[in-house]
Amino acid sequence: MSSDLQKLVLSFNLLAALALAGGSANAGDLYGGGATFPVQSYVGYDFLTTLPVDARLSRNTVNPVATTPIANLTPPNSLFARFIANGANRISYCQSGSGIALSLLTGSGSVTDARGECGNYVTGNPLGYSAPSIAPDYIATDIPINQANATAFVGGPRAARGSLWQIPTLAGSIAFPRHAALNFPNLTTQQICQVFSARITNWSQIPGSASNAPIHVVYRQDSSGTTFAFTSFLSRACNGNFGLPPGYFTPGPVFAAAVPAVPGQPGTVAPTYAASSATSGDPGLVARVNATVNTVGYAAFAEVAAQGVEYPTVNGISPGSLPASIAIPAPLSGQVLNANNQPVPVAGLSNPHCLRLVNPITRPAGAAMYPILAYTYLAGYRSNSVANRDALRNLLGYFLATQANRPAPPAGFAYLDVSLAYRVSLQNAINTCIL
Repeated sequence: MSSDLQKLVLSFNLLAALALAGGSANAGDLYGGGATFPVQSYVGYDFLTTLPVDARLSRNTVNPVATTPIANLTPPNSLFARFIANGANRISYCQSGSGIALSLLTGSGSVTDARGECGNYVTGNPLGYSAPSIAPDYIATDIPINQANATAFVGGPRAARGSLWQIPTLAGSIAFPRHAALNFPNLTTQQICQVFSARITNWSQIPGSASNAPIHVVYRQDSSGTTFAFTSFLSRACNGNFGLPPGYFTPGPVFAAAVPAVPGQPGTVAPTYAASSATSGDPGLVARVNATVNTVGYAAFAEVAAQGVEYPTVNGISPGSLPASIAIPAPLSGQVLNANNQPVPVAGLSNPHCLRLVNPITRPAGAAMYPILAYTYLAGYRSNSVANRDALRNLLGYFLATQANRPAPPAGFAYLDVSLAYRVSLQNAINTCIL
């Protein structure tokens, strides 16, 4: 081993020991939420079994501002359950979607008070995180913090929290849930581009579909990190190819804004879909597809598998085939994505290095892998109480822990920490950016 590599190993081991010891001295209750994409990894599957509807809220905290049903943090197979196993900390997670998460983090936008009800998948979008304080303790997002978020934070009601941190946690595959009456085993990149651009509008145009019905596309109506990752793929793989003009798809978190509108009808989705419908959250989208004939949509593979819904491979590769850990380069420091999904330096934030970003075009090292991946993040504030500082460091430490100390991810998810440079970069951020 070279001397430089030995220094990196020693540095990482020291930092890891500091972080994983962080939650032991002071108990902290963490209230947060956000992305629906990684929920099986974070909180487990109990929210799928609550009655009468799937729960948005999973927790072991106790706070009176909460609707039912409330799901458990399925032990021992979720990261948050592992985090609370020693009894020192408690945590709450509301499945709000990434857009509301960023709104609550910055204190700007449609939802700004974390004390509002988390709610459920029947009553509409959450009004908050059922938290005791106006600001969340952390958020989860598949939409990386952008310049508008940073500017809103600096000029808004959360500025007293000093600055923001953002740390990547997992990669996950986006699958295409389809109604059980359809029977196609595989989609190619070309077919995906043509279905979601309405170049193909009938299932008879997809070999093996066993249907002559019009294609019904189900998409996310809320601001969504799943949508951000999927439209980033569409813009990268489809624009200028397969008969589509350059710039056809625009990467973004709102599906209706990412696809071309019908001329003269602002807000309409994709000019010639034979049928389409919108719903909230990955769980809601998969349930809609499961209940509606001739439908196809897009969602986290773990959610599709959890609900037992059919899905095709893509280019012959299963979305459930990701290894438990993958190797990617160290994340970018102090950068955000511009309108074209290009990394650029963030402006206005103190301690900009506390934003760590994975370029969306990053592909894991190694053999051919499933082509449509989303990278997901946890984010929060630089200034915290001592108890919450220690709890947050402890929570984030589990994403870099040894295999013996963290649960295996659900199929379709992978930890990102095979590269030593990646591990050292994140451990440094955990210990210097959460105070």
